[in-house]
Amino acid sequence: MKLSIIIEKGDDELWGRIENIPDYLPVTSGKVLDEVTDNLKELLEDFLIADGKTYDEWRSINIEDIEFEYVYDLSAFFEIFDDVKVGALAKRAGINPSLVRHYVAGTKYPSAAQTKKIEVAVHELGEKLREVVLA
Repeated sequence: MKLSIIIEKGDDELWGRIENIPDYLPVTSGKVLDEVTDNLKELLEDFLIADGKTYDEWRSINIEDIEFEYVYDLSAFFEIFDDVKVGALAKRAGINPSLVRHYVAGTKYPSAAQTKKIEVAVHELGEKLREVVLA
């Protein structure tokens, strides 16, 4: 089973939550991504031991059977991947860098289309980096 951990940046920490679990919304925080993930695994394990057994689709699932994927808000993304520069990625996405800085700061919010442009730029950058060969 694959679950999405939604990662958001708070004041001096990261917040994480997992949605789409019946009658349960595990939410936690931590200083780093691994801490958030570990905390959510503990909450999810408690759910599986206690309440999860009452739901057919969760009854046979163990914590080891669960894979996580991460969904980041822009502030959290640039906090975690701090080697990616906002201005450079904005240019790659074809968006005004100042506007993207507002998105990252939380003073403005991107539309779904703007968010997709940034996501595509991140993936393109990742593909370019995969092509690098160092001598």
